[in-house]
Amino acid sequence: MPTPPIEPADAFNKFDAQTTRWNPQNARALVYVSDLAYKDSAAIKDAAAAWGLDADHVTVISPSTSVLQAVVLGRPDSVIVAFRGTRPDEIRDWMADFEIVQASFTDYFTAPNVGRVHDGFAHLLARNWKDIVAEVARFQDNGQTLWITGHSLGGALALMAAAAFTFAERLPVNGLYTFGQPRVGDPNFCTQCDSHFGDAMFRFVNNKDIVTRVPPRVVPRIPLPEFYGHCGQLRFFDAKGLLKADEHWWNAFLLGTDVGFENMGRLLTEPVADHALIEGYATNLEKYVADLAAGTQKPI
Repeated sequence: MPTPPIEPADAFNKFDAQTTRWNPQNARALVYVSDLAYKDSAAIKDAAAAWGLDADHVTVISPSTSVLQAVVLGRPDSVIVAFRGTRPDEIRDWMADFEIVQASFTDYFTAPNVGRVHDGFAHLLARNWKDIVAEVARFQDNGQTLWITGHSLGGALALMAAAAFTFAERLPVNGLYTFGQPRVGDPNFCTQCDSHFGDAMFRFVNNKDIVTRVPPRVVPRIPLPEFYGHCGQLRFFDAKGLLKADEHWWNAFLLGTDVGFENMGRLLTEPVADHALIEGYATNLEKYVADLAAGTQKPI
């Protein structure tokens, strides 16, 4: 199947802003918003205009002193926050820059104790959190629902943001869709996220996307090791691009590729297969939506 157009004008034609349930049309829209977060301000506003938004309803948060970039879109029925991720040749850099030690979520956000998280991800989001909250509040002027998305590092920041909105701001999140997302927190954090918004979180993994396997599940530390996990509902594209929801596929990936702490550096120097957002995730989503319409793939 050919690569789909970048930010197609019809991406939001069937977007359902009121549901919290799995919706492939919502996934399709949000994969393109995730891609939009990689663009410069002019390209972001051009694409938003094609989706019916004027410049006053688009904010790009991109501090010169930070690698973070967030796009906030204010639609009549929803507010969408997307975080920029990383290109494959940058993955090793951000994994090295953001040491994978954990910190308490409460070190960065005023919230109950909901476990421990990746210190680098939390620090990056917290530095820009007030600006993000302010823009969401500005656009959420008529009960619009809140949606969060991102790819790669952007997916990790999206999950962290959903947790911060839920536990610190007490603001419900209607949907969280992440693509090629690294692990973010310890088992307690994952349990809390699953309990509070796991039904509205959909974590996409494309076949052998190694970024979804880092940080490794066990990171050796003194005096005690640190553990990382995933949360939300799995959506897994197999080698043929078919979409699965069965955790069997994730377990097979875990067993088939050794991503221990000692192997992480070597793996991240190699080509990162299946991590591309448009050529991988968006292309497979387009195929899934087309197959559903044609009746050649069963709905999940």
